[in-house]
Amino acid sequence: MSMQIILAGLGIFALLGAYVMFKLKHAHREIEQLLKTNAQLQTQKAVAETQVKHFEVRKKNEENTRNTSRDDVINRLQQSGDLRD
Repeated sequence: MSMQIILAGLGIFALLGAYVMFKLKHAHREIEQLLKTNAQLQTQKAVAETQVKHFEVRKKNEENTRNTSRDDVINRLQQSGDLRD
């Protein structure tokens, strides 16, 4: 009788150990998947931020271009030395 209780206890302990190992492996896979998704989202975020910056710079340049008169353009070119005489 004592041997049966010991074997039953060992069996339960083995099943419990297998269950814990299964859960740990499953959690590890989920963590790896989340890290991969996080890396992809970080890349997408960087791309989106770059696009927003480019749009803002383009918008600012377009506003500056619209508000610039011909004389202002000529003066700026002369100051920078890019205007041919």
